[in-house]
Amino acid sequence: MIGFSCPPYCLRPFKEVADLVVGKFELWEIVAEANHFLPGIEKQIRELKETSGIKLSIHAPFSDINIAAFDEPTRRYSVKVLLETFEIASRLGIGVVTIHPGSICAIQTFDKTRVVALTRKSLEEISKKAGEFSTAIALENMPEMRFAICKTADAMEQMLDGLNLRVCYDIGHANTTGQLKEMPRLKRLFSNVHIHDNIGKRDEHFTLGAGNINFKQALKSLEGYEGDYVLEATSLESGLASKKHLEKLL
Repeated sequence: MIGFSCPPYCLRPFKEVADLVVGKFELWEIVAEANHFLPGIEKQIRELKETSGIKLSIHAPFSDINIAAFDEPTRRYSVKVLLETFEIASRLGIGVVTIHPGSICAIQTFDKTRVVALTRKSLEEISKKAGEFSTAIALENMPEMRFAICKTADAMEQMLDGLNLRVCYDIGHANTTGQLKEMPRLKRLFSNVHIHDNIGKRDEHFTLGAGNINFKQALKSLEGYEGDYVLEATSLESGLASKKHLEKLL
């Protein structure tokens, strides 16, 4: 199934965005930030599911939290926000929630090893609770950015070793880190796949075909994967153009 996700749209009213997406995509990944923060829209999501039949997934909050925060109360709060997200998603019968690893912010640039260790600590705490939720929890591979960790297949594998967590494979991110050939070896763990284009230097979220990713080859490397494909776009128009491109390849 091909889905749609648009981070900027979380700044708009939920119903307004729902009206744009329903009928154009079978799946909508709700970015649970700003006006789409789940505790405030749970009732609206339930009504949408009941009236439209659209399939939903969730991208958990990432802007105002950091599961690798050096300040322990902040780290614990960040984990709490994610656990609340999983709980609401489970109540709503949503199958997948995508999460980010911890981030390297300000003073953390001086101790990146600690960022990795704290991310692992937080994910261990989440993994212990994962069995309480019906939703799959998928850690996303990150793009080539100075604040990012978990950018390679090796880093993802090490981070998730022994945990009851899955992977959200982001093809666009993998293109910026030279990991298009490496990441698919983890496809046994893939719960969903994010797709967008770029020219291999920055996480630009281009319409498919506007960058340099060979999507025919990228999709061939996912042979056997039976989950959803979520088009991450900066607008509905870009998402619809990417959908047409992807439909020709699948």
